[in-house]
Amino acid sequence: MPKIIKIKPKKVELKPKLKVAAYARVSTDEKEQQRSFSAQISYYNDLIQRNPEWKFSGIYADLGISGTSTRNREEFHRLIADCEQGKIDLVLVKSISRFARDTVDTLRTIRRLKDLGVAVYFEREQINTLSHDGEFLLTLLASFAQEESRSISENIKWAIRKKFEQGIPNGHKAPYGYRWDGVEMFRIIPEQGVIVQEIYRRYLAGESAYGIAKDLAARGVTGQQGGPFEQTSVKDILSNISYTGTMILQKNFFTENHVRRKNKGELPMFYVEEMFEPLVSVEDLKKAQQIRAQRAERQANKNPKLTVFSGRMKCGYCGMGVSRRTSATRKRWVCNTRERKGAKFCDCRPIWEEELIKASAQIFGTSELDEEKFLKEVKQVTVYSDRLEFLTSRGVKHYIRQFNGLRGQNAFTNKVWCSCGEKCQRDKGYQGKKVWYCSKRHYQEDKVRALTEEDLLKAAEMVLENPYQQTVVRDIEKLVVGSDSIEFRFKNGEATTWQRK
Repeated sequence: MPKIIKIKPKKVELKPKLKVAAYARVSTDEKEQQRSFSAQISYYNDLIQRNPEWKFSGIYADLGISGTSTRNREEFHRLIADCEQGKIDLVLVKSISRFARDTVDTLRTIRRLKDLGVAVYFEREQINTLSHDGEFLLTLLASFAQEESRSISENIKWAIRKKFEQGIPNGHKAPYGYRWDGVEMFRIIPEQGVIVQEIYRRYLAGESAYGIAKDLAARGVTGQQGGPFEQTSVKDILSNISYTGTMILQKNFFTENHVRRKNKGELPMFYVEEMFEPLVSVEDLKKAQQIRAQRAERQANKNPKLTVFSGRMKCGYCGMGVSRRTSATRKRWVCNTRERKGAKFCDCRPIWEEELIKASAQIFGTSELDEEKFLKEVKQVTVYSDRLEFLTSRGVKHYIRQFNGLRGQNAFTNKVWCSCGEKCQRDKGYQGKKVWYCSKRHYQEDKVRALTEEDLLKAAEMVLENPYQQTVVRDIEKLVVGSDSIEFRFKNGEATTWQRK
């Protein structure tokens, strides 16, 4: 009788597919570069999806962004973030110069990805960063790429400055009131030219720049970008020599670190006459500048004192600066938009200086702020209503989550409303317990009970995610108090109701 032996099948473990993405970039928006950009995306899309051992993880592409720094490349930063989340194993790039032309940026990013186990493959140079010789070759080639970039930059600067010497501007961006005629000079836009002349006439007659801007905005007059006139727009017009017919070339320049600087004598400037059709006389321009100087002198701070935060504060909502304001007892930092136009134009709440100092010390892990270290390492502080964002000179961001409120206020201030439509006020109430009541004080006859702060906090804790103070500041439009309920109305239009038991 035949003997039968059963052979058990072997378990074949399928090798997981490699998650592959590609990064593409071109540095200008010109048509030829756009075609190159589209070709890169199409090529990588096809290359990755044709390989059976690869899993397509996306194409990350920056259009019209310089490679000299990675700071403003949104898609590049999204790529790195996805690598950190484990979504990518391998990144394909056409060449080192497409990735970054700054050696420091390149090596820092490569090492960061290497620590995550993510490889970057540069096709032109045939370098895999996870290979044994990868980083050595990369350092060498990135240095060459950086030197090439610097050389190209110097050549471009030389060409632009030669044009300046001949009275030729670098581009034809026109100030308010003008358009480039395409041939030889800037021509007046009649309806805007009338506004420029009105601004000079009113200012020389004694009106303030703020008053003129406010009136123009109320009349619906818009600025160069289509927005309402601002005080700064009026001041720029009052100090721009172009309106007399003269153009100044090389008013600004870029440093070796690609930072834009105002030319204060570091480089020659060139005055080119008859580049503009004149709108005002040289005498009127000088008078306007004299008036501005006199008013600034009268309003000058007699004891100016810069802090470590001066020039580093920015609003996270509207992008405007955040300035220091001093009261009799304390100092606070306020968004310029919110202060000038009101809370409905910007959500950013003011922050007390002592809170700012405490948070700034926290990013260094200390209880006291080291001002010298702060000045050296922190480039910008972005203020939100519920958090602060610190950007260091190394490009690292630190987030400090906290509730930034004014003294005597809490997260609910100006957000609690009665169902009748009136705003609720906060008071000590009965036996010192804090309560919120309608400003009409009609809750007794209408049987709308005063809301204790204990119930308010309980409701917020149940309805919102913790820490709920930040959520109230950031996401809540208003809280509407009924006889036995609180309706939480969110800024995105949603609403949730808490019912008193």
